[in-house]
Amino acid sequence: MLRRFVLSAAAGLLLAAPSISSAQSCQTMAGNLVRNCSFELGLVRNGADYPNAVVTGWTPLGNVSSGTFERWTNAFNGFAAQDGNSHLELQVNSPTAIEQILGTTAGNSYTLNFWAAHRPRDNRGFSQIDVYINSVFFASSGRITTPYQWNNVSQTFAASGASTTIEFRSMGNQNSYGDFLDNVSVVTDERIMNNTVPEPSSFALLGTGVALVGFMAHRRRPSCSSRMSRSV
Repeated sequence: MLRRFVLSAAAGLLLAAPSISSAQSCQTMAGNLVRNCSFELGLVRNGADYPNAVVTGWTPLGNVSSGTFERWTNAFNGFAAQDGNSHLELQVNSPTAIEQILGTTAGNSYTLNFWAAHRPRDNRGFSQIDVYINSVFFASSGRITTPYQWNNVSQTFAASGASTTIEFRSMGNQNSYGDFLDNVSVVTDERIMNNTVPEPSSFALLGTGVALVGFMAHRRRPSCSSRMSRSV
């Protein structure tokens, strides 16, 4: 009975080890190449900054006469950013796009991670963000129809040179509504592994559980004399 109790306690300790969050902040992620990755920098205005938000580190593309992009700050309209206090809406009177040039190493493998969400106008609408690397299609959020819910996209690519241009294009069908973007990161696979190493407290809990199991196994092992006496 005691052994069963200790084994259960050890298993509980193992399960209690902290899990690694899949929504890590790009702002604290070691080695993230993306500048202003959650759109916190620049001339930040409370609420909705429309239609030409000033977002440091990012360049608007295409016909921007009707607006570049809109930044929502401090949970405007009841919808909070996925990371930090701000996020972008890429549909500003017409579909828009943004880009940033990253410093990379040719041949190295990198993982892009970002979050997208949908702002609905009617029940026929959808949001979608497509990603281009060096002007070549790379990844997509796909059609998002569930309103106000962040969706994660993660995909790996190999850099072809010392710089890599990453572009996010709004592809939704609701002009001036939708295509939210936030928490963007590009890191090497090595950095991803370093960012997901369990904390020391996790190792301590694992060690405690293993030690308890080993101790009880030792206590329950019969001595040589007792085995001989039982065999007589």
